[in-house]
Amino acid sequence: MNQATPFLRAGIAVGLGVSILCGFVYLQALRAPSSQFYIFAALAFLGGPAVAGILDALGNPARRVGIFLHSSGITFVGVFILFIFVYVVLIRFFTTDVTLPAYCDGTYTRNNLPFQLAYPLPHNETGILINADEDVAVVATLDYDQPAHAITLFVINKATDETLADFYIPEDNIAVAIDRGAIYPISDGLGLLVDKFTGKRVDTFLTIDAYGRNNEGFFETSGIVSSWARNGSVKSLPYLSFNGIVRGCYISATPQAIIKL
Repeated sequence: MNQATPFLRAGIAVGLGVSILCGFVYLQALRAPSSQFYIFAALAFLGGPAVAGILDALGNPARRVGIFLHSSGITFVGVFILFIFVYVVLIRFFTTDVTLPAYCDGTYTRNNLPFQLAYPLPHNETGILINADEDVAVVATLDYDQPAHAITLFVINKATDETLADFYIPEDNIAVAIDRGAIYPISDGLGLLVDKFTGKRVDTFLTIDAYGRNNEGFFETSGIVSSWARNGSVKSLPYLSFNGIVRGCYISATPQAIIKL
């Protein structure tokens, strides 16, 4: 056993090195493409531990099964810790925010909507344009008469003016980002993933983000939200820009602006 210990450690080191190299290629060289997540996850979570187990087992054939399981298990745990660090902890350092000025005091003026934020809705209503791209617009209406100023959020197909979905938010705290296939509405730290072409909620089994609650005098204008859907699709580390409404103000990420409503 004493002779096998140095080789055992060497195998784990090599296995971790293989997994880290796979992660580096995926994250840095390829910039975390979602379509290749499972390939590199298999290489990191299975390939690296297998290398560690095989190398260490070769050093002690008499106990190869136990040593293989021991070394591969330790390497797997190490890879899992690194995954948590990248996808849970490190993403927080890529979040940006703006401090809300004193005039964001939670009050609203019904007729104070700037023309560039006005968006026509059915039944002669005018909503507040929160975010948009070439395909969809996400528009909000406010309940001006209630202290919480509840929000109704509409997802509108810009080509057809069809309302794809609507969501009720019980207070004036909403942030919305859009990417090539999804909409990310987040209120008080709780969010959804919505298919922007159908308006339906994406059925996810895991979502990881570090986006805050926007209730402490600042608004987070960017963040990373990773998600894994039950149909097998993945959104791996997408960097998102958020616009939103909080405490009587509209906040835009690009260009960065804070507008009193």
